[in-house]
Amino acid sequence: MGGSTGYIVMPSAEIAPRAHNSSVTTAYSATLTNGQAVHIPSLTVALSDELEVNAAVDIATNVDLLINGKYQISKKGSTSFAAGLLAQVSDITNSNDLSAQIYGVSTFENNIMDFPSKTSLLLGYTFKQNLNTNINFAMGFETPIFRETFHDNVVFIMDFGNVSYSTTPSAGDADDRGLINIGLRLLPVEFLQSTYFGFDIRALDLFDSNGRAISLAASISFRP
Repeated sequence: MGGSTGYIVMPSAEIAPRAHNSSVTTAYSATLTNGQAVHIPSLTVALSDELEVNAAVDIATNVDLLINGKYQISKKGSTSFAAGLLAQVSDITNSNDLSAQIYGVSTFENNIMDFPSKTSLLLGYTFKQNLNTNINFAMGFETPIFRETFHDNVVFIMDFGNVSYSTTPSAGDADDRGLINIGLRLLPVEFLQSTYFGFDIRALDLFDSNGRAISLAASISFRP
């Protein structure tokens, strides 16, 4: 939701795919929570096979700006490791509250009951006062479903931890305990030359009535 390549609220160690030149992905998330609509447009640019930058705007009662950079430090076989920095400006029309998250994340492929899966582990630190904890941890999981029907193009995704896509998320809230999010994702499919479409349907913060939400998202990627 914050714009970076990954799961629902947490990034993975993977970089947005590209062909020969930099790829560009535009995305939009519409989320319903607590009687309000949250809009999150985002833009991701993969500058190389190791580096992506992205920006997202979280538009609800307040407007937040999120800017993220992620560098894939290593990739050996099916295991990759990346480090990232997420800078945030919360309530840019009034308080301009600044915060930042640094993180390291590892993504690896595995098999669960003969299903090919990807798992990611994240550990980070948030630079912001008045948090219950500044140490961040999260886990993400992805596996294809109904493989014969969808030909591995639809996956189940889940992430959980004590961190959301920002320090002041408009949907989902990790204060005092963790949060768990699940969803279905149509992996990007080519519908025009070098142009791909993807789609998500997601349920956020399932075990907390204050943060629970339903989210839909669509993305269009250009990979020249």
